[in-house]
Parts: sequence; structure tokens; C-alpha cells
Amino acid sequence: MPTYSHSRISTFEQCPLRFKFCYIDQLETEIEETVEAFLGSRVHEALEKLYKDLKFQKLDAKEELLQFYNDSWQKNWNEAILIVRDGLDAENYRKMGERYISDYYEHYKPFDQQKTIALETQELIELTPGIKVHVRIDRLSADGPDFEIHDYKTSNTLPTQEDCDSDRQLAIYAIGVRQMYPQAKRIRLVWHYLAFNQEMASSRTDEELVEVREDLLQSIKTIESCSEFPAKESKLCEWCEYQPHCPRFIHLHRTQEMEPNEFLKETGVSLVNQYVKLEEEHKLTGEKLERIKEALLDYAKKEGYDTVYGSDIKAKVLSYPRLGFPKKDDITRNAFVETIRKLGLMDRLSTIDVYELAKIMNKKELPDELLALLEPFAEKGKTIRIYLSKK
Repeated sequence: MPTYSHSRISTFEQCPLRFKFCYIDQLETEIEETVEAFLGSRVHEALEKLYKDLKFQKLDAKEELLQFYNDSWQKNWNEAILIVRDGLDAENYRKMGERYISDYYEHYKPFDQQKTIALETQELIELTPGIKVHVRIDRLSADGPDFEIHDYKTSNTLPTQEDCDSDRQLAIYAIGVRQMYPQAKRIRLVWHYLAFNQEMASSRTDEELVEVREDLLQSIKTIESCSEFPAKESKLCEWCEYQPHCPRFIHLHRTQEMEPNEFLKETGVSLVNQYVKLEEEHKLTGEKLERIKEALLDYAKKEGYDTVYGSDIKAKVLSYPRLGFPKKDDITRNAFVETIRKLGLMDRLSTIDVYELAKIMNKKELPDELLALLEPFAEKGKTIRIYLSKK
């Protein structure tokens, strides 16, 4: 059974398909990491050095710490690191890291607030027999029975106090500290938002930690029982290293290096452009439009795409099974109604709600033998939906 972490669970919640690519398929990617993650690693290294040296009664000068940071940046930088934001380059991010370290140093020197107990922990705690979670604390400090869990954030978003009070990551770490250090009477959760030179803090009662633990176990149960891993599109997709493997973006990556003439002739691009043209001309019905929708669906299914890209517009292509049932003037209507009554569905459907009945059948909410009685009355088809948006 795999071990879990806040990061692993959050990945599943953000996008089940990314979770599958990362933790189940363990796909290798051309993108080594994002520049934001790279920046975070270099800043964490510098602050770890600061407190590690303090354990040996050595207080690093700020300039010494910045030199360590810049040497690490130069040593580890490579061209596979992804920069998403337009108009920014590696130097912009390097300077940001310098400012974070400098601000932190001036804020907390001479760093004697509490004694450091541990740095960059790699502990595993057992939530329940067979299920373990990682406790990766940037810095754990204590003053007698008062413990503090410190987390360094290089994010450009400052959370609200409500966000901190409901944060799961440091609450998990508090559960770990309770297990590892029974002498801890009070545990303070501290976030250092370095971009803003701001400290945010929170705490959890024992009752709240029990609730966090139960929610965590439920999330793990959901993951372990999952058999399908759909893509969930969000702003986070811009930073995802698995785009070239994702059905929402494969077509984009396969066509973006094409020459203009080749690009415009590519089947998917051509179909989307034709569909967009018909929409702009308000020709939203008709045989030609339906043929293009069918062709787009066939193309997307054949290639394994969820989204097909045109020149300026992308088309999300979906299809749903559709069931039609005998109408009031149909000669099979009486036999259909009698079957519904015999199956005991009249109360559930109130009147014969064919939309609700279609959902029941599509989701297989009835035993196979009962579904077999209804199938002769169902006319099967499909509904195609095309959702357009800008690339």
C-alpha cells in the first residue's frame, strides 16, 4: 500500500488524471519542473542552511546566505525548467528569491525566538494500520512544551486567516508532532509568506485534529477506490508538466510546431475552423453542422482527444448516450406504461419522466434482467456537445 502526503492527496483533488500520470503511471516528462518550484527549492535550501548553522552557534551573515542561494541557483538551473508567465525570465525569479531571503533575515534576526528541533523532516506517521502519511516540516521549533511548525511559502498569493484556519497540510503535520513529541502541549502553525514578508498563524484543538484525521482517511479511501481518473481543467493546467499526455492538450502540442499550411490542413484544425465559421454565420442547425459535429467526435475519439484546437478557438468535444421512449400517440405506449408499472417505477417517476428514466438506465441503477425488459422500448442514440472557447 502506498504512503500518502498532503501533496499526493491535493494532486488527486485538483486533477485525478494528473494524479494517475504522476503516482500510478509515473510518466517521465520533458519539463523538469516549473520555475516557481525551482525558486521555492533554492529559497528553502538557504533558510535550511541558516538554521542548520545556528545549531552550531554560527550565525551566517546575510551576504553569505545570499551567496549560497545564488551559487545553488547557478549550479541547478537548466533549460528544461518551465517559465509560464509572459514577459518574465529566470533573472526575474532569481531576484525575487534574493528579496525573500533578505526580508526574512531582517525580520527575524538574531533568530532566537525558539530552539530549532528539526529541519526539513522526512518522517512517516501511521494514521491507521496500513496507512502512513509523510510529515515534511520545513522547520520545527520549541520553547518547553510550546511547539511551532514553520512553513515557508514563495507563493504570490496571501491567504486569509480563514484559509489558514482550515489548512490541511500543517494540520497533518500537527498530528505528526503529537505522535513524535508527546510532551508538546501546544502546537502553533506558522506560515511565512515570503513574497509579502508576512507571518500567518493558526492552531488546532485535539477535537479538530481528530476531524482532520477522519477526513484524511476518507480522502485516501476515495483515492484507493477510484477506477476512473478524469482530467479536471483549471488555471493549474498552465503549470502542468503532463500537458503533452493529457487529452485536453495533446492536440495542441501535436499541432503547435506545424508550418502554417500544414497546420490549417490538419483534420482537427480544419473541422474546428469550419464549425466556428458556421457558428459565426449563425448556421447552428442543419445537416452540414451535424456532419461536422459527428466528424469532430469521430476524430477526437480516434486520436484520444477531449479537446481539439483550431486557429484561434479550442473545441471541447463531448457525447452522451441518449434514450428515446414511446410517446403518447405511439402504438407501443400502453405496453411501455404497463412495463413501468410492473417494475415498480411509477412512484419513483411520479409521471413517466423519460429524462429520469434515461438516467436510471444509463447509470444501470436497475438489475440487468429489469433493464432487459425496458430496452425494447428504448430508442438508442447520442447527443454531441461542442463547447467553444479561446485558445
